[in-house]
Amino acid sequence: MPLRVAGLSGFDVDNTVKELMKAQRVKYDALDQKRQTFEWSRDEYRDTNLKLTDYRNNKLFKFRLEGTFNKKEVTVSGDSEAVSAKATASTMNSNVTISVQKLATAASNFSDAEVAKKEFDRTKPLAEQKDNLLNGAPLQTTYKFKINGSEEIVIDTSKESLNDVIAKINQKTNVTAYYDESKRQLSFMAKQTGLVEGLNEGKIDFKDTEGKLLEEVMQIKPDNAKAANDAEVTINGLVTTRTSNTFAVNGIEITLKKAGGTEATIEPKTKVDEVVEAIKTFVTEYNDFLKQTQDKLSEKRNRDYLPLTDAQKETMSEKQIEQWEKLAKSGMLRNDSILANLVTDLRFAVTGTVDTGHSTIKSLASIGIDTGDYTEKGKLVIKDETKLRAAIENNLEAVQTLFTQPISEGEDGAKGGIANRMYARLKDGLDELIEKAGAPNTTSFDQSIVSTRLLEVNKQLDQMDKKLRTMEDNYYKKFAAMEAALNRYNSQSAYLANAFGTGKSQ
Repeated sequence: MPLRVAGLSGFDVDNTVKELMKAQRVKYDALDQKRQTFEWSRDEYRDTNLKLTDYRNNKLFKFRLEGTFNKKEVTVSGDSEAVSAKATASTMNSNVTISVQKLATAASNFSDAEVAKKEFDRTKPLAEQKDNLLNGAPLQTTYKFKINGSEEIVIDTSKESLNDVIAKINQKTNVTAYYDESKRQLSFMAKQTGLVEGLNEGKIDFKDTEGKLLEEVMQIKPDNAKAANDAEVTINGLVTTRTSNTFAVNGIEITLKKAGGTEATIEPKTKVDEVVEAIKTFVTEYNDFLKQTQDKLSEKRNRDYLPLTDAQKETMSEKQIEQWEKLAKSGMLRNDSILANLVTDLRFAVTGTVDTGHSTIKSLASIGIDTGDYTEKGKLVIKDETKLRAAIENNLEAVQTLFTQPISEGEDGAKGGIANRMYARLKDGLDELIEKAGAPNTTSFDQSIVSTRLLEVNKQLDQMDKKLRTMEDNYYKKFAAMEAALNRYNSQSAYLANAFGTGKSQ
């Protein structure tokens, strides 16, 4: 850049150049305002993307799940001490009668006598503790055994303690081992109750394959074996067995607690209030999202408020700039086609019919939910809560399907439940917003439409900026040349004046 020196003639070069450049910068400022508008537009799209994502993932998503609607509770009457019951997501509204003849038990065994002296330390290697063992037999370095046909367990007595042996049994077999310090005996119990796979005649099968660690050191004898039993129950008049004391009937989780044969009745009921509240939440969240989006579509565009130039900002306070830009940013998404189409599709999704398999429950309107008048622009209203409650109490599965029916791959999205239709359409909307303005929280330029336009404008601004700088430098060069000429002229005038003045005085 050439050195710029103010003239000595009294001529204000800087101010003159500034005034001359004002006219030249008009096009640059207009293009820079266009750039700022694109940036604001991009930010609005991305902010809308975040709000849409929040609604889709954090609010709508739960209404695709059966558990949101399948709220059940159970009561137990009759012999309530014999069983307890708990509702699950798959509980059916049908009573279950049950009586318990025998509880399920697990196979077990225990040491026939004390295996160690009081001084025995079960944390130290067995070889170091051999004098504190009571089996009387020499202790081998290596032992191998199996329990219930498990993988072979290898024990190195020079390195491994009784705790290590117990840990291996607990990890590698379907049996739990336990050492009682007070009795100095070991107990073994199958991890599952009932006649499960691996038990020989219902008993734990102990087998020493090298040495006799189980038989001689742990004192395990067949005579102490206690066989497992299946539970014996009568369910809805049918005598049957179960390997566990906890099992499911019609989606009800039942736990047997006491045998005795007295009948208990388990009655499941829908938690109507909870399901009603869930659906009210759906309506509220949908209405909030709809209004938020429609407000953006109808927001006034203040075209008289263009982005401020740097020169304009210099004459304004921070508060004035903030107020101006608030007006300038408004209406960026007014009548946007992506959002307008999304709103239309969502309104169709919530008001359309769904093949629930029920003769009458096929839409929100059929359970008492409809749209308000035309001025409310598709807002949902619970017009008949009594009808909604009756549908939930009497046909919960159909109400659930109305929202949650899945959309199979390659299937028309309209065949899905209301929440799944909306979820799929919102995904399309997100993809369209990203194509338009890029993903949120992205700092670099992408291939989106707005980013591409911004890149083009920025290139034009760079070119114009170089051109203006060159033009400004040329103005300074011209004024510098003018100053030099004026200085020469003034020097010559002074010389001539002095010369002629001197001649007259002589």
